[in-house]
Amino acid sequence: MNDFALAGFVTSLASLFVPFFGLTPVLGLILSAIGKMHAKYEKSKKGLGIAGMILSIISLVIACAENVFLFLLWRGKLELPF
Repeated sequence: MNDFALAGFVTSLASLFVPFFGLTPVLGLILSAIGKMHAKYEKSKKGLGIAGMILSIISLVIACAENVFLFLLWRGKLELPF
């Protein structure tokens, strides 16, 4: 079992629910990439590393969109309808 890939997958999965402004998706992406590289050298399965990387990228896009929304709201360029 590849510990880095598992840690990256769990961090990426958690970052979908609590993005922390992009910090946890980046951490998940780094851990998943390290886990994928370890799997390549150990000749083991790379599935968790790849899944963690995909989840991290999705979560990073969501976090960036959230940050842009909050910035526009803060600058007064966007108004809420209520």
